[in-house]
Amino acid sequence: MIDTFEYKPPFGPIGIIADKLFLEKYMTNFIISRAKELKRIAEDIN
Repeated sequence: MIDTFEYKPPFGPIGIIADKLFLEKYMTNFIISRAKELKRIAEDIN
């Protein structure tokens, strides 16, 4: 499985700064935790 996540922060330069300060790390952690949980569920089925 491959996750592809693309987005563009709104609000021009302010959005880019907010993205680098908060959103990028949050979304990275969210996607990693989602992948781990999906793996756990998939391996638990057998």
